[in-house]
Amino acid sequence: WEKRFEARKWLYQTPVDILIKASNGASDFGNKFGQPLIVGSVLTFEHQEGDQNLGYDKVIMQAGGIGYGKLDQALKKTPSAGDDIIVMGGDNYRIGMGGAAVSSSDTGALDSGLELNAVQRSNPEMQKRAANAIRGLVESEHNPIKSIHDHGAGGHLNCLSELVEETGGTIDVDALPVGDPTLSRKELIGNESQERMGLVMESKDTPILEEIAARERAPLYKVGKVTGDNKFTFSEKDGRSPMDLALEDMFGSSPKTIMDDTTITRKYQEISYDENQLESYIDQVLRLEAVACKDWLTNKVDRCVTGRVAKQQTCGELQLPLNNVGVMAMDYNGKNGVATTIGHAPVAALIDPAAGSRNAIAEALTNLVFAPLEKGLKGVSLSANWMWPCNNPGEDARLYAAVEAVSDFAIALEINIPTGKDSLSMKQKYPDMDVLAPGTVIISTVGTCDDITNIVEPVLQRDYNAPIYYINMSGSAHQLGGSSFAQTQGKIGSKCPDIVEVSAFAKAFTAIQSLIKSGKVLAGHDVASGGLITTLLEMCFPSQNVGMKLSLKELGDNLVKILFSENAGIVLQATDSSIERELTASGISFYKIGTATDKAILEIDGHQTDINKARDAWYETSHLLDRQQSGIEKADERFKNYKQQPLQFEFPSQFDGKLPEIPAKRIKAAVIREKGSNSEREMARAMYLAGFEVLDVHMTDLISGRANLEDVQFIAAVGGFSNSDVLGSAKGWAGAFLYNEKANKALKGFFARPDTMSIGVCNGCQLFVELGLINPDHDEKPKMLHNDSGKFECNFTSVEIAENNSIMLKSLAGSKLGIWAAHGEGKFQLPMDRSAYQIPATYGYKGYPANPNGSDYNAAMLNSEDGRHLVMMPHLERSTFPWNWAYYPGDRKNDMVTPWLEAFVNAREWLEKK
Repeated sequence: WEKRFEARKWLYQTPVDILIKASNGASDFGNKFGQPLIVGSVLTFEHQEGDQNLGYDKVIMQAGGIGYGKLDQALKKTPSAGDDIIVMGGDNYRIGMGGAAVSSSDTGALDSGLELNAVQRSNPEMQKRAANAIRGLVESEHNPIKSIHDHGAGGHLNCLSELVEETGGTIDVDALPVGDPTLSRKELIGNESQERMGLVMESKDTPILEEIAARERAPLYKVGKVTGDNKFTFSEKDGRSPMDLALEDMFGSSPKTIMDDTTITRKYQEISYDENQLESYIDQVLRLEAVACKDWLTNKVDRCVTGRVAKQQTCGELQLPLNNVGVMAMDYNGKNGVATTIGHAPVAALIDPAAGSRNAIAEALTNLVFAPLEKGLKGVSLSANWMWPCNNPGEDARLYAAVEAVSDFAIALEINIPTGKDSLSMKQKYPDMDVLAPGTVIISTVGTCDDITNIVEPVLQRDYNAPIYYINMSGSAHQLGGSSFAQTQGKIGSKCPDIVEVSAFAKAFTAIQSLIKSGKVLAGHDVASGGLITTLLEMCFPSQNVGMKLSLKELGDNLVKILFSENAGIVLQATDSSIERELTASGISFYKIGTATDKAILEIDGHQTDINKARDAWYETSHLLDRQQSGIEKADERFKNYKQQPLQFEFPSQFDGKLPEIPAKRIKAAVIREKGSNSEREMARAMYLAGFEVLDVHMTDLISGRANLEDVQFIAAVGGFSNSDVLGSAKGWAGAFLYNEKANKALKGFFARPDTMSIGVCNGCQLFVELGLINPDHDEKPKMLHNDSGKFECNFTSVEIAENNSIMLKSLAGSKLGIWAAHGEGKFQLPMDRSAYQIPATYGYKGYPANPNGSDYNAAMLNSEDGRHLVMMPHLERSTFPWNWAYYPGDRKNDMVTPWLEAFVNAREWLEKK
């Protein structure tokens, strides 16, 4: 203990909101340094007379996400008396009341109505509208926002008070947004709906934001003034004040709390097994939900939005969700990005909370290592999310041990934990029993990736001379405790893996990073849930007709322990054996275990596992879950086709992968968006790269007459969820054109001109189809319907471009290209014969999921009879760069852009002739 405090760093890096007084023999600690005490999220130490004053009296925890911002806008300014206090976002409703308080109570302990009301309301479209308005100031030459805060726990009370905690302020209760007039004052000021932001700015600057907010349809409320009287007051017109407190009473020291607990030692049964049952064990582990395919989850969330997604879950020609690192590009220009991963080990933590916590960090880092990091391990930051059933015998002491282990491990690795949160009431109460969740820390990582084009995936390459290596980064013997295998046997186990030597772990991380940056790693995967056997099989799953021939004899003679233990580790496929010199020079133990083969067989010292059968077993759990959301018919079709629809491409012969030459004078184009649009920036970037001058046109611009499209020759209606699509696919957006005179006139005038072109993508496609702009002469026009699966579908698929008369796509005829699709209502219902439609592109395979929606005639795109107007459900604008693609041909490493940019170049060149 004394040594820890002498290090002092510990105080800065303690990643939790709570430390407890543990009755486990730590009396020397208590006598010399005082007991650790908790006040909310502030850790303080109560010193006895004569104790050494360490000079650090608190550690502040804060929750946060990942991202980046401008350095010159990183610090909040102190508000001044007279400044406006502003709330942006949605109305207050009863839902979202007391979420912060209820989350600290055992589920089932309170009235069910209270718990339901505590579910915090969130409106993504409203969040986007508010974010767009704020971004307008952030990206201007001068950002007038002095201070800004999100709404979360505590609602207006917390958000607005923290804005003025240095000065004081008065809030007009009657100015707060109200959606439910029956709300009490308590419910109103404490409402936790999360689609809102609070901010402070000088009153002279407020009109700027009001103008931007009106354009973005982002509700804005001036709710109060900064006073400078060091009081925080909610006032009403009749003179009443539901709350009137001095700031020192709100932000001063809270009462100190000491929690006592006793260490309880629990012993779990050893795991018995029969090595002759190896195939049965493999099948059982692969079907376990923690190990099995997560396709049922990943295919229903948008994994390509913004066009800056450099790495997401799916990989390989079969597009299976196996990537464990996510990377977002910083921008559309360079190669820098932000990488993130997660890790946890709840069952191992049952055996040893300290080891479980170290394993959680290790898993997160062995996932992160495959993204080349700008500053290596020292550039990594962690977030610790504590999930623990506190206030139950022995659990607080276990939490203490877990926190101590995380702190020590992070310090030893020389990485920081600047943020985190806790949910310390992980217990469900029933009339006859209580169910406790296993205590765990969920670790999130973040680091700057300096080359988003060089992220290693768990996709075994068909290089049959490339050696495969195994590195046990835990440094400990293989143990089955806390493993998925143990779970399949109905056991926990008596001993779990741990990280024995921290310095060796750090050296291995650094060495692997160096190998990746030097281009010597072809494929790689971490060892975690399911153990080494799962890692090896998963590297084979994303491809057809590929396998491994391995020998694991050097690792020991207990094959079950070797294959199923979840010791933190890595499997690499290297370009050649020269990496051995670098690993040896770094003092890292490694094992050369074999090579890839051209047969779908995993052979380990003569024992063979059929990879195709193993893949189906691994996918089966996802299939059964998918039946509950997509229906039996579509889920069964997906299960049948997922391994029979490999991505195959045919690039245009004229395509060289270079950026196009830009003309001296750019033709004007416009991106048209509505509230809820979310694809405007990637579309604008693609159009700009193709040589257009791109204007941002919001529907409010057209409705008000600020824009009329008269000087624009090319328009793009973009993707998203206009009006949240509550009326159906883009019907609300279409109504904005149909029932607003100026917007209607502008659009009709644009389409009537012979020197114009347009493209509608996703929501924009739905818009143009709803307005009848693609087939205006048809008596029975096409419609956009819900996907056959009945849910949102996102996948990286392919389209075949036929001989066509589309101006944008004509030069791409005969090609077959990868493309992102992300939509819920993407089914083209085409009531007439196929010959009545211009269908320039169809999905690469007719069946689901390659065709994600079930469109008639397998249509992915339609164009007008004259070829000037094009609509599509897939997102070509999110597929502009090779790193956008979830699977790009390995022999095209020098491409700067993909063939999709040629479509925009074709449009610009045609318009130049007009």
